[in-house]
Formats: sequence, C-alpha cells, structure tokens
Amino acid sequence: MSSTSGLTISQIPCCTCGIYINPNPSNQCASCLATVDISSVLQRGPSGGDLTLHQCRKCRKYDRNGDGKFFTHLDPESPEMMAVLLKLIPALSGKNQQWMRRSHGVETLSLLDSMFIWTEPNSMRTRLMLTVKADINEAPRTVSIQQRCKVEFVIQWRQCPDCTRESRQRTWQAIVQLRQKRADSDGGNKGLLILELAIARNAELRKHILQVQTKKSGFDFYFPSLDKARHFCQYLAKAAPMRTKTSQSLVSEDVKNNTANIKHTVSLDMVPLCRDDLVVIDKHAKGVGRLSGRLCLVLKISTTVHLVDASPSRGSDMSTCLSDFNSDNYWRGGEKSFRLLLSSRRLIRFTVLDVEPCVVDESHRYSNDDNSVQLYEGPTSGVAKYSLADIEVARETDFGVNDETFRCVTHLGNLLNVGDTVLGYDLTSSVLSGGDEWSIENAFVNSFVMPDVVIVRKAKGTPADDGLEGDSQGKSKAKSSASKKRGRRLQKEEKKQKRLEAAAARMGLDTDKDLHLDEEAFDEDNDLIISQAMEHINIDQDLAEDLEAVERELRLLDATVVTDEGRTDES
Repeated sequence: MSSTSGLTISQIPCCTCGIYINPNPSNQCASCLATVDISSVLQRGPSGGDLTLHQCRKCRKYDRNGDGKFFTHLDPESPEMMAVLLKLIPALSGKNQQWMRRSHGVETLSLLDSMFIWTEPNSMRTRLMLTVKADINEAPRTVSIQQRCKVEFVIQWRQCPDCTRESRQRTWQAIVQLRQKRADSDGGNKGLLILELAIARNAELRKHILQVQTKKSGFDFYFPSLDKARHFCQYLAKAAPMRTKTSQSLVSEDVKNNTANIKHTVSLDMVPLCRDDLVVIDKHAKGVGRLSGRLCLVLKISTTVHLVDASPSRGSDMSTCLSDFNSDNYWRGGEKSFRLLLSSRRLIRFTVLDVEPCVVDESHRYSNDDNSVQLYEGPTSGVAKYSLADIEVARETDFGVNDETFRCVTHLGNLLNVGDTVLGYDLTSSVLSGGDEWSIENAFVNSFVMPDVVIVRKAKGTPADDGLEGDSQGKSKAKSSASKKRGRRLQKEEKKQKRLEAAAARMGLDTDKDLHLDEEAFDEDNDLIISQAMEHINIDQDLAEDLEAVERELRLLDATVVTDEGRTDES
C-alpha cells in the first residue's frame, strides 16, 4: 500500500480472523476488538446477578449504599440519582472487583461519560448509557479500547428502617425529658415558649420526633436513636440555659451475639427563671459581679440569664447594674443563691407621673425640634437603651380613689415619658410567709434598701395583651362528691389535652397523627402555625428580639452540623 509520501506501509493479517489490517498494538481488526463485551462486566451485580436498586414502598426513598441502612429521597434522572447508581456498579467501585474484571480480560476500567435512557415510569427499571475506557490484557501488551454500553437497574421494594419502626408501633431508643421546674405554676409555659417557637422554625428537626407527651413541668420527646436525641439537645441548648444529663437502662441482651437493647434517657433541666421575674441574689452567690446580695430583674433569657439591678442607687453607673450568668453558675449555687421572689403574673399597672434622669447626657438630652427629652427608638437613634432615672408612679387602680404615689429608681430612663403606663411589682402589698421573709432578709447585703415599687417594663395595650387578665370562666360545682371528683378529673384531662394541642401547634406537630408531621404536611398549615406563634411575639418586642438572637445562633449551629454530616458521609 502506497502513502502520499511515497512510502509503502506493510499490512499484517488479523490474529483472529486473518483480514489484512494496518499494524496496531493488538494486531486485531476493529470487528474483533468490538467482540470484547465490556457491558457484561458492567451489568454484573455484587453476587453475580442483575444490578438492583432498592426503594421503600411507603416513603419512596432509595437505598443509598445498597446495604439497607441509609435511605434518601432522590428525584428521577437527577444528578444525585446518577451518583448513587454509579456507586452501585461493582465494576466501577474499585480494587475489590479486580478479580471480576480480569476474569473477562479487562485490566482497568474508567468512566468517561454517563446519561439516562428514558424508560416507562411504571416499568420498575432504570437504564443508563455509559461511555467507558477499558484496558484489554492482550499478552504481551495491553490495548485500550472505548465503548458505549447500556446498563439496566431493576428497582425492587425494600422497607427503610424508619418505616420498619413505624410498622412496629414506633419503637424508640432515646427519650429527651425537657423540664423547667419552677416554684410557681404560672410561669412554666412562658419559659418553654421560646423553645417551642425555635422547634417550630426547624422542619428538619421535627422529622425525627416520633412522639411527644406533656408532663407537669415540660415535655417528653421520643427519638429513634441516641444521636438524633443529642442533636435535638444541642439545638435547644443554643436557645436557653439548661443542664444535660444522660442515663441508660438495659432492656434485653443477647450474650451469645454480644448485642443488647438499651434505652437512653436525656434530661434537660432549664434554669427555672423567666423574663421579668423578680429574683433575690444571695450575697454569697458567685458569677453575678456586683449584683450579689441585691434584688434583680431577669432582663432576657438566651444561652445565659441577663440580670439588671431592680433597685439601683441614683449615683450608680449603668454598666455596674447589668450582669449575666450561665447555667453552671445557677446549678452550682442552687435555688438558695437565686431565689424567685415574684413572677410576671404578679405584675400590676402603674402610671408615670414624673421622670427625672439620674445622669444627664447633654449630647442626647434634647431633640432638635423642641426641648422634649429624646427617647430610645432603636439602635440608630443614638441613645442608649437603658439609663437610670428617678420616677414617680401611681397605681392605675388608685386614680379617683386615693392620692398614694411611689418613687423609685429604674433602668428604663430612656424609654419612659410622663403619662406612660408601665408594669411593675408592688412590694408594699405583697405577702410572703415568715420563713421566706427571714431567709430573704439574710440574703441581702447591709447597704441594700428594699424598694416599695419595682418597674419592669413599659406596658403595651390592654391588661389582656400584657397577660395580666385571669380566667373569666368559673368552675362549675357538682352535686355529689363522686361527681366532683369525676368533674375535676375530666377538667384536668381536658386542660392537659388543650395544653398539648396548643404546644404541638406552636412546635409544628400534629396531635391527630401521634404528633408526627412530615415536612409537606407542615408546609400546608405553615401560615396558620406561624400566625399563632406571631401573636405571642407581637405582644412583646423584647421577646421578638430574643427569638431573633436565638435564630442567629441556631443557623450557625445548623451550618456546623451540615458540615460535620458531609464529612461523615465522605468518610
């Protein structure tokens, strides 16, 4: 054969069929090279059968690794599904399948391209078109060939672990006992409200909750595994100060197989303090700075408890009237160091008659248009939120009855004006037992003077909006003692059920379905649930600020958890 350069190329016969061809490393023609069937290598399953993709019949999740332990949602013909299918092909999985490739004469196999082939949705089949490059072992040399092969997966039903547990009446492995044990029974729901709203904002967290039960001072959450319960506890610890304890109990064990069924219990004890509580700080308490031995108000609850002096002196600096402590400081000192004196249910309404700032800042004392005092209106107003002021107040119920007024020093100097309505504690009319009075008096330092009135915050709206209005419905009286007991029992059960439904609605759970709600069902009622939660937030702006701070910390926690899970999957 002559070429354009005048040289002659010698042809050789194919070593298989004898047809004359140009020389190549395999000494074979194209037809003989095409007889190497790479598709039979790719189509071979782990046990020598067909390639299989398992799917859960109930939740429609796919088996990610083929071992039946990890199931995930996959969209048809998506990149995520393509990645899962390629991992399920043993010939492409690596060194463990070298013996199978070499038995067909294939030394190495590499994937160049992949694409889906359309199949009937009800055929329970999924087909791929793969472009592979294979090194064929033709002694004494190796020949590289490239082919396009069709691979078919058979979809078979396999129940996922989550659906298996549901069919077994939702057996649980871990329980989280969330409690806030307070001396009064009125403030418990208020302390748990911030956690309920935090759970309602996280749909991913609610998917792992199997069941919820209400208890006297909190909730019991049931989880399928201990790691999901710990993730739930770590999430809540970013919203409120709490103490965590873990215990376990042995249900059954198999000595021969070295296996055991263990139930785990995680106890979360929240600090039994709520915002606006009046607290007596013992003079021996540690971790609160200069507020030891004084009467303090709980200003805010986050990962720490923020306090402010309830009766500061006129010459005090505002920075010395603020402090905070964490849960370790509380549980180390105990209830004796942080004694709850009055809760927010004891707040009454006062009217401001006079406001006299203790420290006048001339740069922000007056506004530009007139000589009126410039108040705090936000971070951009240029005025500090809290400032000491000596104010004169009178009970709202005393107008037209008597002329009794009270003077006190408050931290709300930049928030109040004459004529405003505030909420506070009237210590002159508060009644305590003799033992409590004696222990409280011994807790204060010698220089402390008990005030007549403690101003807590500015009132908004009517007494019902401030949560000061009691129940208007009276209890019906039964005719006999048996009817009384039965009536009290029914009222208690109805009250418990209403409390459970209200708390479950705030958290985005459903009482009609064992308090387990998937993400799609929650999205349908999302507007109703969020509107109910926003009613609580709109009443108090400080609560909204606390929730925003908690959500920022929780978003950082979610990002950290997602990063850790991604590293675990890769490993």
